[in-house]
Amino acid sequence: MKSLFKNLRAIATVNIDENDRFSPTVDNPVKKTMEKPLTSSRQKLWLSSLGFFLCIFGNSIQPSWAEGSKELVSDGGYRPYLEWSDLLLAGIVRKTVLKVYVQQGETVNLGSSVSNSFSNPQDIVYRSPFGTQNASCNVLATGFGFIDTVAKETAGPLPNSGGYTPCSFVATETGIYEVEFHSPNTAGASNPPPTAATAAFPTDNTQFSGVAAWDITVRDSNGVAKKGRVFSNYIAMNMGANASGGTPVALNSKLYIQTKDGYRYETDMNGVDPFGFIFFANNRGYLDTTNNSTVYHSAGGASNNSLIFPGNVQVQNPSVADTTTDITHLVFFNRPDTATLNSLSIPIAATIPTVPTSFKFTGGNGGSGNQTSVGVGGNFSFNAVSTGSYQIIIDTNNDGIFDPSSDRVLQNVLAVGSNVVLWNGKDASGTNLQPLPGNTAYNAIITTRSGEYHFPMLDAENNPLGFKITMENPPAAFPSLVDQNGQQIGSTTIYYNDNNYTTANGTAINLNGTGATSPRNAARGINSALGEHEFSSNYGDFKGIDTWTYFPSQAILTPLVITTNTQANVKGTKSVRFLTDNDSSGTVTVGDRIEYTITYSNLNPGNSNAINFVINDSLPSQLTFVSAAITAATSGNNITLNPSYNGAGIVAVINSGILRVGDTITIKITATINNANGGNPISNQANATFNTPDNPTGTVGTVFTDADSAGATNNPPTLGNSFLQITDNGVNTGNDPTSTADDDPTLFTVLNIINSNPKLLLIKRITRLNNQDLTDIVDGRSDVATNASNYVPEPYATDDSDPKWPVGYLRGLINAGTVKPGDELEYTIYFLSNGLGNATNVKFCDLVPTNVSLIPSAFNGMTPNDGGLPGADQGIALAIGSTTPTLYLTNIGDSDRGRFYTANDSATPSYCGVNSNGGVVVNITVPSLPNLPAATGSGTPANSYGFVRFRAKVK
Repeated sequence: MKSLFKNLRAIATVNIDENDRFSPTVDNPVKKTMEKPLTSSRQKLWLSSLGFFLCIFGNSIQPSWAEGSKELVSDGGYRPYLEWSDLLLAGIVRKTVLKVYVQQGETVNLGSSVSNSFSNPQDIVYRSPFGTQNASCNVLATGFGFIDTVAKETAGPLPNSGGYTPCSFVATETGIYEVEFHSPNTAGASNPPPTAATAAFPTDNTQFSGVAAWDITVRDSNGVAKKGRVFSNYIAMNMGANASGGTPVALNSKLYIQTKDGYRYETDMNGVDPFGFIFFANNRGYLDTTNNSTVYHSAGGASNNSLIFPGNVQVQNPSVADTTTDITHLVFFNRPDTATLNSLSIPIAATIPTVPTSFKFTGGNGGSGNQTSVGVGGNFSFNAVSTGSYQIIIDTNNDGIFDPSSDRVLQNVLAVGSNVVLWNGKDASGTNLQPLPGNTAYNAIITTRSGEYHFPMLDAENNPLGFKITMENPPAAFPSLVDQNGQQIGSTTIYYNDNNYTTANGTAINLNGTGATSPRNAARGINSALGEHEFSSNYGDFKGIDTWTYFPSQAILTPLVITTNTQANVKGTKSVRFLTDNDSSGTVTVGDRIEYTITYSNLNPGNSNAINFVINDSLPSQLTFVSAAITAATSGNNITLNPSYNGAGIVAVINSGILRVGDTITIKITATINNANGGNPISNQANATFNTPDNPTGTVGTVFTDADSAGATNNPPTLGNSFLQITDNGVNTGNDPTSTADDDPTLFTVLNIINSNPKLLLIKRITRLNNQDLTDIVDGRSDVATNASNYVPEPYATDDSDPKWPVGYLRGLINAGTVKPGDELEYTIYFLSNGLGNATNVKFCDLVPTNVSLIPSAFNGMTPNDGGLPGADQGIALAIGSTTPTLYLTNIGDSDRGRFYTANDSATPSYCGVNSNGGVVVNITVPSLPNLPAATGSGTPANSYGFVRFRAKVK
C-alpha cells in the first residue's frame, strides 16, 4: 500500500444573527495520508512520577525542540527506548500512550524507527478526540514514516532539511489526540541493545519491545511547528542494560511535569542508571492502603520483578482516572504551551496554598481543651478551603525547631472544609510523650501544600549523581523555612525519607542497604541544584524510591499540654423556649419573645479547676436583646454578670477566676424576634474559654454549647415550652473533633407570614426563521458571555435575567434582522410565575404583529391535541414545565384551551385590546391546572413556567 488520500467534502453552514449578518463557516478539507481504519487488534524496571507546566507569556523563551525521542537524547548519555510491551510493573502495563493537543486544520506529522517489516501494519495508531478520525500508519522501510538515522531524528519531518518523510494527516477535530508507537515484539522477553545518545540506533527487530526513535510534530496552516503539545500520563522506557564495568548506562533526559493545580517542574535525570523504567508523577507517591495514608517514605521489601510491596504499600496506577485525593500529573517533553493547558483546564498560574484556619488541638479526655493525659493523645482540627495536602509537626523534643526528620509528623491529603487528624500521643520513635516541667505546653505547627509532586521509582538500581528538580513557576516567595542544612527552602528543594518505618497494619519496612543516600532522611528538605537523593551499589534493587517536592503555606501554631493527672472536664448546654406571645396568635411570630438557657459545668471525672473562666454569647441579627440574668450558681462561687452586656460578647465571668470541679452555672437571656429569617431556622451558640492552674497562660479550652431540648417533644412548641432540638446535625463545631453530636447550635423557627400577591413575567422571542431554528440563548445570565457578537441590549433585561427562569430556557432572538415577503417567523412568548403566591385564572392574549399573518396549520399532525376537533387546524403550541410543546391547540372555539380571533372579531376578549390583525388567546390555567405555583428556584416547580408559540408569514 503506497498512499491513500481521502478528501471530505467542504460543507458550508450559515448563521443569521439579530442584525441579519451572515457568518459562513466552512469545514476544512481533510487529507489522511497512508491511513487505515483502526481495528482492535522484565527485566529491572523503574517507576517515576513527574509533572510540569509552563505558561508561555511575557518574555518566556520556548526551546526549539521537536516533540519526541529527540528531546530524550538531546543531553547525551544513553538512548531510552519507548516501550510497547505486554509486561506489567506494579500493575502498570508497559505501553506508552502519548497525547497531543491539535486544533482543527493543523497537520500532525508522525514517524517511527519501526517499520512494517518487523511489526503488524499498524506501526503507528492514532485516535481523535471524538473518534471520527481514528486510523493508523503503515511505516515503510523504503522511507514513508520511517526514522532510521540520528540525522533524520534531529531534523524532524520534511520539509525540514534532511528530515524524514512523515505519515501525516490534517485534523478535523480540536482536542486531545492519542498516539501509539508499536514495537516489533510486545513479548518483552529480550532487551534492546544499550545505545549511546549520539550513536546509530537499531531499526530492525532487535528493538524488541522498544521503539528507538519516534516523533510527533504539529504544524499550523503556515507550516509553523507548535511546541509543547505532546504529553502523557506515563512513559515506559528501557535503557537495555545497567552499568557495565563501572560505567553507568546513564539517562540524561530532561522531562517536564505539569501538576493539575498549575505548577511546573523540570526534572533532570542527571545520569540515573535504571535499566527498564516507567516515568510518571503523582501527588502522593506511595500509599498505605490500610488507612489510605500517604507513606512519605520510600517503599521496600519486594522480592521479585512484580514489585509487590509488603505492608499494603502500593503506588497509584497512572493509567487509572484521578480521584478527589489521588491525582496523576502530566509528563511533557517540552514546556507546554498555553493552548494545551487551556484545553486541559489547567490554570495558567500556579495555585498558591491557602493558610488553614481554626487550627487547634483537643485532648482525648473530654472537655479538657488542649490538655491530654500521657498516652491518650487527641485530635488536631482545622478548616481548609482548597485541596492539596497538609503537614502537622509536633515539636516533641521541645527545641523550638519543627524538624520532620526528628519530630512527630502527621501528614496526608486535605479535605475541603473541616479536617480532623488523630494523634496517638507518641513521638517519632513511638514513645509516649511526657509532660514538660510545670506542664508547659508543647507547640505544633501546620502548613498546607500545593503543587505536590512525587517522583516514585520502582527497582531503579543506581542513581550516582542524584536528581535535579526545579519548580519553575512558584506562585510567591517561599515561606521563611530552612532545610536540614540551614538553607532557605526554595525552587530546587526536594524531600525524601529512606529510614525504616512501620506501616498502619504493623508491618516493619526495612530500607537498609549498601550504597544508600546520605543522609537517609531528608524530610526537612535538601537543595537538589547539584543533584540529590543519590544511591549506588544497586541500593534501589527491589525498592520503590520516592522523591517529592511542593510549595508550602505559612505555618500556623497551636499549643498542647501533656499531663499525668490534671484534667478539667467542662461541658455546656443551651436551650430556647417560647416565652411571650405578643400578638396572641398562638404561634411564634415576629414581635414575640424567646428565652435562652445556658448552663456550664465542670464535671467529674475531671479533677482540675477551670480558671480564667469566661462565657461568651452573641445573639443573631434576627433577635433584639432584652435582658440577661444569672439564675443559678453552685454555692460558694462568686459569679458576676457583665453589666455592659447587650447581646454580644462576654456574658459573665467568675469573679474568683475559678469554675471549681463540680460547679455549675446557669444564665438566661431573653430577646425579641425582629425578623422571621425567611422561615429558616435562627441559630445561636454560646462558648466558654478557660485555663487550668498548671497552664495559666494562653487559652487551654474553648467549649461550645450543645443544643438541649429541655424536655421538648415537638415543634413548634406551645407558649412557655422549649423548642425541640436536633441531637446531631452532622457538623463538628469544635468540642470533640471526632464527634458531631456534642456541639450542635440551638435552633428555632418563626412563622413566616408573607405577601401572597402573584406576579407573571412575559418574554417574547423569535425562535425560528423559515426552516432554521434560532437557538441563541438570550437571558441576562449568559447572553453576553456566550453570544457577544450577537448581543443586543434587551429592554427588559431584569425580567429575562431573573434567576428563577430555567438556565438556558429563553432561546431565540429579539430581532431576527431583515426579512422579505413570504418568510416564515415563529414567535414564542415565555411565561414565569414569579410572585409571592400562586397565579390563578391566567388568560393569555398576544396580538399578531402587523405585516404578518398567522399560519393556521403550523402544527398540524402534532400530538397531543388537548381536546381539539379531529382534523381541525392547529396553529398554537403550548408548553408547561418543558422546553418543547406539551399541547397543540386548534384555532377555533372548541373544547381545547386555545383560540385564534381574526382581525376585528367582535368576540375578541376585552383584555386583548384592539384586535386589528388577529389575536392568539390561550387559557393557561384550567380545572386540571388551576394555578401556576410561584417559582421557588430555577425551573422549580416545573409547572411555574412555560410558553405559548405560533408561526406567521411575512406579508
